Amino acid sequence: MRGEFVDLGGVRLYCYAFGQRGAGHPIVLVHGSFTSSRLWQDVLPRLPKGHRVLVLDLLGHGRSDPPGTASMTVAGHAGRVSQLLDIMGVQEAVLVGHGMGAAIAARVAHEQPDRIAQLMLVNPALLTNTPRDAFLTRRISRMAALVPLWKRLSPAWMASALHAALLPCFAHRDVGARSLDVYLKPYMLRPGRDAACAQLKALGSSRLDTMEALAPNAIRCETSLVLGSADPFLKEARTRRLSAALETATERALVVHVLPGVAHVAPEEAPDRLGTLVGELLAR
Repeated sequence: MRGEFVDLGGVRLYCYAFGQRGAGHPIVLVHGSFTSSRLWQDVLPRLPKGHRVLVLDLLGHGRSDPPGTASMTVAGHAGRVSQLLDIMGVQEAVLVGHGMGAAIAARVAHEQPDRIAQLMLVNPALLTNTPRDAFLTRRISRMAALVPLWKRLSPAWMASALHAALLPCFAHRDVGARSLDVYLKPYMLRPGRDAACAQLKALGSSRLDTMEALAPNAIRCETSLVLGSADPFLKEARTRRLSAALETATERALVVHVLPGVAHVAPEEAPDRLGTLVGELLAR
């Protein structure tokens, strides 16, 4: 796999292609907040053959540029994903998003329905329109409220606080700790800390971005929702609200999959099952 930096009018996104071109639509993988394209490394070899797969780092994440003054809301990220698809020559795609990336994918599917053939939302965040569902955790909410403080502290403090806030995402804490060490490494430097602050600040307004994307019948493609049975951030009541909102938003029948024993990071915890589910979605 050979990556490249794609200029989107002043900011660069890092992306790479996997697999081979075939008869099927390209598959585009979108990670969530405070992770990177590394999230999909175990899923890639398990995806159906005959598809080109495009994997990217969102702005302010992984190897992509810091955001500067660019928007870090769901709408801002979605606009850049659409730009990237234009530049890469992707006319119609299967879009798979995780966490905040699921909200980004839903936004793209809403704004460009003819471009998205199928949609998969994995452990989604920011996809319900009630304030208590706006953030992944209360810790992240509190961190967002303290952005002015984080900007005055050492980047290491920010990275450490994010590590503690995100560790409950993983069913196995030792595995999660190692993954977070990699994901959060860019935030150990000042530009990374500022990027993390920009993302935290944007999370609150991102809920308002997503409400439009969840209008009745706004999403017209085949859609799958993938949840972890042990996801600490999608308890039963929140899951019911999420499923109800998506059933209203999707024009076609919503297919829901619950992965036993999986917490919030299904691409790392259940790559085999997730690859199979993508294949099932493509066959619908």
